[in-house]
Amino acid sequence: MDVFVFVKDFSDIDSLRDQVRRWEALGVAGVLLPDHLFITDGGPSAQAARPDPVVVLAAIGTLSPSLKIGTLVANVSFAHPALSLRHFAQLAALFGGDRVIAGLGAGWNSEEFHALGLTMHRHPERVDRLEETLQLARSLFSDGIATIAGTSVVAHRLPLFPRPEVAPKLLLGGGSDRFLAFAGAYADWVDLNGSSRRLGLGRDSPVVQDRIRRLTTTVTDLEESVRRLTASARMADRPPRVPCRSVLIDTVEFCGGTEVRQREDRLREACGVAESAVDQCPYVLIGPASRMRDALAERQERLGLSALIVKDSHELEPFMNGVILPSSQP
Repeated sequence: MDVFVFVKDFSDIDSLRDQVRRWEALGVAGVLLPDHLFITDGGPSAQAARPDPVVVLAAIGTLSPSLKIGTLVANVSFAHPALSLRHFAQLAALFGGDRVIAGLGAGWNSEEFHALGLTMHRHPERVDRLEETLQLARSLFSDGIATIAGTSVVAHRLPLFPRPEVAPKLLLGGGSDRFLAFAGAYADWVDLNGSSRRLGLGRDSPVVQDRIRRLTTTVTDLEESVRRLTASARMADRPPRVPCRSVLIDTVEFCGGTEVRQREDRLREACGVAESAVDQCPYVLIGPASRMRDALAERQERLGLSALIVKDSHELEPFMNGVILPSSQP
């Protein structure tokens, strides 16, 4: 499996250059950045601010000849999505479409909408806008021009410039049934998020709710998501194994086998979850490297994973060297 590193921040160009060298040396396939002005659970602060992903990705693309670059994910609800699609097209023209991942999302952080003075529409409306954005993206990337008369996204013979020789890959992340229905039809890559059958995200404390939803989601839940995704892709006559699938690992904790239960209990307590099968959560890896390798092998087989997304931390080196590289050896 390819491993992509999820990066939230960096300090300056020199530190970014060092990070790029480190990621390349570890065998990381690419770098994904979130698209948030800030994330808190109560109000904005300087500590919660996030960098501009497109500018940072352009710098990474310049510093590395091989790392793939993309977003996880760009919010298409703040402005006309053609503006974001043009950014990805420009990155693809500069670095090649095979290296660029256009991660798109409907937006969920009500604090950001409020800070911008924007109306955060109901979830079904935001998801409608995301689907129309995907229709627009497919037309622009395939034909170089698009016309769409949606309820939220409108374009009249809109040209794409620059038009890259190879289009960026479309990445989506989500877990609702509605999302899976159109993700199978349009996406090149789907990151399997927490199941909405576990907990729906409201407008109040979405960060906390998402943490709970992900921790209580099991591999079995995601098997159902894969079935729905595969069915929708088949109905759209997509090629086999398209879209490809990944999961984002929230927690990587190395410890001895006797410490696993204690670490799992501590994680449940920190998330405010009374009961959950942490060892069956696809977003958690706790224990010795051999235990992690076995868990990943099982999840790869059951979910058909082709990529992992791992947060950049001090655990990245032992994870790549002790878990991923030994797994790839014959």
